[in-house]
Amino acid sequence: MITRERFRGLVEKARSDDPELAAHLTVIYLDLPPRIMAMKRRSWDLYWYYAAWQRLMAHKGLDLQEEFGFDVIHHVTWANDWLPCGAARIDGPAFVWGPVGGASRVPIVKLARWLGLRGTVTELARGATTGIPRRIWGDAAARRAGVVVAQNPDVARRFRYAADVAVEPNAAMKDLPPAARRTDDDRGDRRAVFPARLLGWKGGRLALATIARAPGWRLDIYGEGYEEKALRSYARRLGIETRVGFHGHRPRHEVLSALADADAMLFPSMHDQAGWVAAEASALGCPVVCLPMGGPPVLAGPNAHIASLEGDVVANLASKLREAASVGGEPVSSWDAERFVALVDGWYRDAIRHHAKRAPDDAEEQDGQDASGEPAR
Repeated sequence: MITRERFRGLVEKARSDDPELAAHLTVIYLDLPPRIMAMKRRSWDLYWYYAAWQRLMAHKGLDLQEEFGFDVIHHVTWANDWLPCGAARIDGPAFVWGPVGGASRVPIVKLARWLGLRGTVTELARGATTGIPRRIWGDAAARRAGVVVAQNPDVARRFRYAADVAVEPNAAMKDLPPAARRTDDDRGDRRAVFPARLLGWKGGRLALATIARAPGWRLDIYGEGYEEKALRSYARRLGIETRVGFHGHRPRHEVLSALADADAMLFPSMHDQAGWVAAEASALGCPVVCLPMGGPPVLAGPNAHIASLEGDVVANLASKLREAASVGGEPVSSWDAERFVALVDGWYRDAIRHHAKRAPDDAEEQDGQDASGEPAR
């Protein structure tokens, strides 16, 4: 495993806690020189540093491949499908790329009023800045891969030409509280929870508009972000401020307890590739009302209530909210971390199989060339 120095503490603790893991895991800690790291001063600096680190990792990986000759190389960093992937540059082993995400698109024209000005500008900029890099680096990685692991169906469709595409979010659940459903006798108002950073694309405005169309419901909002002031103002304009609670950023266990006791999670996010909170809610048996975009429908699984984007989106969400309360939910164990043992083994076997099929083609490309690489005469 090649990773950054900053993760040494966590990795070494895992190794010390599990002797079997330690016996089978060799870790190489890699970072760019201190003078380069000192240039990371702003939040967006992580993007250029990530690209530079991937380049460094590729050189290190090539040296290790020459020394050891791996069977499989697996890129799992950052779950990103549009930035450079150093592992894709390492020839020889079979290659697994992912889980990766990012290719989900927001229908901006239809949803602009719910994104707000800043959210709309953000989505337009996202599309403009990631589209070309995805064609350059994402497509190259997908063509090299024996298996592409996509975070959601949108990403799977984007890279459908790859040798093998599996849809599997990187959610790994543990330490969840027990579900604590209220009985019908002590319900009063129905309660929905919206747990998210308060950014335009998370769908806070849609959530408030939905509650305005759902008499007898209240909404508890957990999270902070630039949209908070606008959302408070919008709740007042809708006349639902007494039915909406803004709780700010709270500890994970507090949010999970709120989900365990809620009638539904209202999560009309427009760009989540693999929002783990949808998986956490479903694991607790909390129904999830969401849009047919990105990862939430996959992560919510059998507890998903997916509102159509056709016609009146708010009315569709309000209808699904009532449906969720009527149907209820059941705890699911689909996202237990242990599932990756069999999954990853299967990905590696499939990648090796596809790599073996390609080997004759690679050999044919070498035909007609002599040892110097010149055309044979």
